[in-house]
Amino acid sequence: MSKLSYKQFLNSEELKEFRKANDLHALWMFAVNWAVIAACFVVFAAEVHWLFKLAALFVLGGRQLGLGILMHECGHQGFFSKLWMNRFFGHWFAGMTMLVPLEFYRTYHLIHHSKTGTDDDPDVGNIKQYPVTGGSLRRKILRDFTGFSGLKMLYGVLFYVMPNRAGNAVSLGVNQDSVQKGDGVAVRNFRDAIVLHGLWIAVFTALGHPALYLMWWVGYIFFYPFVIRVRQIAEHGAMPALASDDVRDTTRTTIVSLWERAFFAPNFVNFHCEHHFLPSVPSYNLPRLHHVLKERGFYQDKPESCVDTGGYREILRIASAA
Repeated sequence: MSKLSYKQFLNSEELKEFRKANDLHALWMFAVNWAVIAACFVVFAAEVHWLFKLAALFVLGGRQLGLGILMHECGHQGFFSKLWMNRFFGHWFAGMTMLVPLEFYRTYHLIHHSKTGTDDDPDVGNIKQYPVTGGSLRRKILRDFTGFSGLKMLYGVLFYVMPNRAGNAVSLGVNQDSVQKGDGVAVRNFRDAIVLHGLWIAVFTALGHPALYLMWWVGYIFFYPFVIRVRQIAEHGAMPALASDDVRDTTRTTIVSLWERAFFAPNFVNFHCEHHFLPSVPSYNLPRLHHVLKERGFYQDKPESCVDTGGYREILRIASAA
């Protein structure tokens, strides 16, 4: 079977328009994500009921995913119109906040696109087991909220991603042939992490709240893992096929409510089938692309590739249908 082509649904001029970068829109998305993160830290510092702080931690986990998505967009080098802007903002204002250097991520992620669902896909370990039983899914979620998944991820980025070593799916599993060679890469990664996170600590200390820095890692360890699990399942979990020449067999778009966008689908990440179909289209153009493709019958014979109703609640139902 021939690979699905954009020419079946779009002409060349339409494709060019969808691929066009909008620097102001990209900067606005970075600004919004960081404004929400700043608001979370204001709540942490304020004398408010602990339930508000708990809610802020959940929001922070969602925004950590948001930064991951912005790094992802810059990794495709089409979010901004200029290469240096993608590299600068993607590395310093997204990737390194999570201790993931942009160039390491880009290498890993392009393999995911070219080898989706195959044994060579570094992400396949995160989704190949779905659907699972309801009990299995509950146990996975329990591990997320009790910190086991988060500590595992933190170990992966500290001992595999940052030192530029080959690893498994948890540590953004780039194989040995794909990582950049040379000890200087690891030194540069740790240097950049120390500069960025040292600056954060200095700012919090100057504001009289040095312990606030720790809340970033509380969110990462106890809340971010559940958010990213839901995202991973929604994108590729429990689809008709793990690997296929037709992206609609392996990848799902999920239409979500406003509150779901805030927590689980920042920066238009829910339009994932469109993204795999045309990876060069920046995320802020994906909603419009979705509308055009749907009108032209993109999903007509492949209803599994788009969940129109139920949002992530429906995704979790599908994921636990074994």
